[in-house]
Amino acid sequence: MDIIKLIKLILIFLLFCNTAKSQDTLKISIGQCEAIFLQENLLLMAERLNIDASEALIRQARLWDNPEITLEHQIINRNEAGFLGFTPTDNTIFEIEQLIRIGGKRSNMIRLLELEKVQAEYRFDLLLREFKRALRETYFSLAYLNRIENLYKEQIDALDNILLSFSEQYERGNISRIEVMRIHSLLLELEEEYSIVLSKRQEAQNTMKVLLQMDNQIPLPVLPDYVEPAIMSVTESEINNLLSVAIKSRSDLMAMHASTDAAHQMLKLEHTSAIPDLTVGLVYDRLDGPVDNYFGLSFSLPLPLWNRNQGNIQVARYQIEQKELMLKEKEQRIRMEVAESVQRYNRALHLLERLDGSFEEDFSNIIDVLHKQYLNGDIRLIEFVDFYASFREGIKRNINIQKEYLNAAEELNFTIGQDIIQFNF
Repeated sequence: MDIIKLIKLILIFLLFCNTAKSQDTLKISIGQCEAIFLQENLLLMAERLNIDASEALIRQARLWDNPEITLEHQIINRNEAGFLGFTPTDNTIFEIEQLIRIGGKRSNMIRLLELEKVQAEYRFDLLLREFKRALRETYFSLAYLNRIENLYKEQIDALDNILLSFSEQYERGNISRIEVMRIHSLLLELEEEYSIVLSKRQEAQNTMKVLLQMDNQIPLPVLPDYVEPAIMSVTESEINNLLSVAIKSRSDLMAMHASTDAAHQMLKLEHTSAIPDLTVGLVYDRLDGPVDNYFGLSFSLPLPLWNRNQGNIQVARYQIEQKELMLKEKEQRIRMEVAESVQRYNRALHLLERLDGSFEEDFSNIIDVLHKQYLNGDIRLIEFVDFYASFREGIKRNINIQKEYLNAAEELNFTIGQDIIQFNF
């Protein structure tokens, strides 16, 4: 075998291995899913850099302004001996100046940057919770789409067998062609719905792979067959307690509080900006001073006669009023969000408690019984088809009720700002 053929075989083998690897599935719990997400998500890494950047700005603000150095040398020689001479009669002036910020500008600026860092931390926490909510909802959706897919596969297989049986009965003259066509039409309807389920599942898989940065594996969520309620229904008296928790825990509200504090701090900074800064300097004049080799101190500051930073101070006051109004509006919105989330959770919990967990398990047996009853003439074709569709929709409804409960529980967690409902699976 020549080297070219060997290389081709190696490439084919590697391509096969990569293809096989790309089709691997990974069973993953929701806890493992969140751990991978926190470690691998690129958008979280990028947002975390904003906190590091804010910390760098604080360190920068603590530094003094650089001194300014000025050097002046006589161009034309006093003895008319040419340009830029370095003779005993050529003069040189040297100045060094240092800006000194007074009135608390530096400390106020540092405090303002610290509040901006706090806002960055709360924004990061909010982004984290939004991503976790999206991850969990995608996890739940993918898990139940997998169950619905298995349901359709089982039904399609069962209906294939029924269609085969009907075809045999038709060949024997026991049933009409219309009955076979009706079963065939039902089978096509199931396969069309099955195709839609596969598309939705593929979309959920892609979303989760992006969130988890999984290139070569397909996540396979693991959920129990029946979801047990984590907490009982939330009463009216408990809503106020949940609202208090939300007011203290919501990252978006905390970020607005920090933004309001920053507006107050900005007003302080604008007031101190009206105070002129002092510039202190040292001057050396070699020949043109009062005496040769003259040294002197210089002090300078602007006179606040016309510009006392009035406009920026007024803007800062308006921003405080704006931030406080937005903060009140946010608190009112949170009250409504908590109440709506509690209502949704209670409705979902009520449906979950009425759920028949054995309904899905009995499906195959019920379909077999219906098939036999139809062949024996105990029920008509239309009744068989109606029963079949009703049981299928019942199972899908059971699955959707469980998914709705988990989504409602996660929405309540997100609205409160804490995981008051733990998912132990």
